[in-house]
Amino acid sequence: MNLNIAVGFLSTSLVPSAGTMDYNQLKVRILGLMDPAKELDSVQIGEKLASDGLRGHGGKALEMALLRYWRQGLLSRTRRGRRYYYRLTERGKARREWLLKSLNKA
Repeated sequence: MNLNIAVGFLSTSLVPSAGTMDYNQLKVRILGLMDPAKELDSVQIGEKLASDGLRGHGGKALEMALLRYWRQGLLSRTRRGRRYYYRLTERGKARREWLLKSLNKA
């Protein structure tokens, strides 16, 4: 299954009508936004989530989720100025694929 189609499926069919997501749905959506070749900061990630209609996560909540994913080794991060820039790791790619398979079985 194409990754963009799978992540799009998750963002439209498994998200409650209020536009918020549970723990693994947020994780797979954030990991799906990330590209190993490109860095994004929390503001850019929040804007991408909002542009997909996925609201309900404040800036601090998103930053805490990104911190958890960094600690889990799913994202790498680089500090520039007052911001952290995140990039998907190999472990993050593997976790994203596993989550997509698990959530699609449910």
